[in-house]
Amino acid sequence: MIFKKKLYIKGMDLKQNNNRRMISLIAPLAIGFSLCACGSDNVAGGGPSGTEAGNAITAQILIADAPAANARIKLVEHNSLDGQGYTATTDSNGFVSIEHVAIGNYTMEASLNESALALQIPVDVKDTVSDVALGQQNLQKSVFIGGSIADFIDDTTESLKNMNGFVKFRGLDHSTAITNGKFQVFGLPAGHLNMVFIPAETVDTVKVAVETDAGDSITTLKPKTPEPEKETLVIDDFEDGDFYHNLAKEYTNFMFGGGQWAIMNDPAVVNVDSVPGSFKITPVATYTPFGGSPFTAIIQDDGNGGKEVHCTIEFPDTSVYKQASMIMKVDIGNAGTAYDLSPVDTIAFDTWGQGTVYFAILDITQTDIDPTLGGAAYTIGKAPIELTEEKKKYKFALADILPDEEKRKKVSTIGISFRYNTEIHFDNLEFIGNNLLNIWKRQ
Repeated sequence: MIFKKKLYIKGMDLKQNNNRRMISLIAPLAIGFSLCACGSDNVAGGGPSGTEAGNAITAQILIADAPAANARIKLVEHNSLDGQGYTATTDSNGFVSIEHVAIGNYTMEASLNESALALQIPVDVKDTVSDVALGQQNLQKSVFIGGSIADFIDDTTESLKNMNGFVKFRGLDHSTAITNGKFQVFGLPAGHLNMVFIPAETVDTVKVAVETDAGDSITTLKPKTPEPEKETLVIDDFEDGDFYHNLAKEYTNFMFGGGQWAIMNDPAVVNVDSVPGSFKITPVATYTPFGGSPFTAIIQDDGNGGKEVHCTIEFPDTSVYKQASMIMKVDIGNAGTAYDLSPVDTIAFDTWGQGTVYFAILDITQTDIDPTLGGAAYTIGKAPIELTEEKKKYKFALADILPDEEKRKKVSTIGISFRYNTEIHFDNLEFIGNNLLNIWKRQ
């Protein structure tokens, strides 16, 4: 629900207010006709301007997808406070047609059963010849608004706290008295409501814009607490040149593989020319007893004084090994442990090169979900990336890749999955969200 507040219209006099109030009270007396014009100078079929144009606004009003017979229809210019406009009632099948409508912007309101059900629809009449078909529209539970004006506008000055006057709604035929600063209005249609407090005395008129949902009961409008600004946590920029992500040594048991980057491939043969099922990775990424993980071999200078991951991957002969697969991955934390990524809204990184890859999210604490993916067999979500020659930042909303909230609470690993020959550059892996360090502190 979104609330806005503006002050405007200086010095509306009492005589004008009383006249507007009288019009608002008289207008509903015309309900019994299937179609009438409420302006005092207009003939039947005309609108506020008295036009004789032949355009028509049509709709079918429904209740839970069933026709709503004898629903009251009111078409009011969207910025009007008088509630004047075109009125009609639906037929036994819920259909209504309002003809000869002047060019302009309107709000159509439909209501039934006194104050129980209502709806509002914006209507734009662009010319005097074209019909405006609104289609089928379902009535919804109406909205109640009431209480103290001082609470609504967060202003406790005596002139507002004890105000007498009335409330009106732009584009709608609703108004009510304000007595000693208090009021209540039933039967409002859900949606955007422009509420105007008009005092009996010559003081500033007050406007409050309210965004409502069906069935709301609103008695006070407090400012919406702004969402905290998103923070960005750089998981790894590879500047240290090692095979742990930036936070591993502080928040994981890095001595036992926590927060570790790795390459996993199936078949598990790399750079052995005599074996038909061997991958070829350039630079050569092989394990050495004193050199650490083979992953460090593919952390290269980026040409600008920094570092990035850069390698080419050539797949083995698929006639020998048809389901060859590879993944370049990093564990969120301790090896074999799933973490709650609820604080993460977006995962971002830079990547470019040649080929098609997948950004993959894994949970290795589960059973082998998709054995055809080899090293990415525990994938719970993925998104394709067509690599470009130019460096490009990709941002993936976690909720888009993992719509199931429970899956977002159990993620062990993220990475890039390969299925074809590829050249890839990869850099600046980031999490974007709030309270991001809680991912590790909760464990």
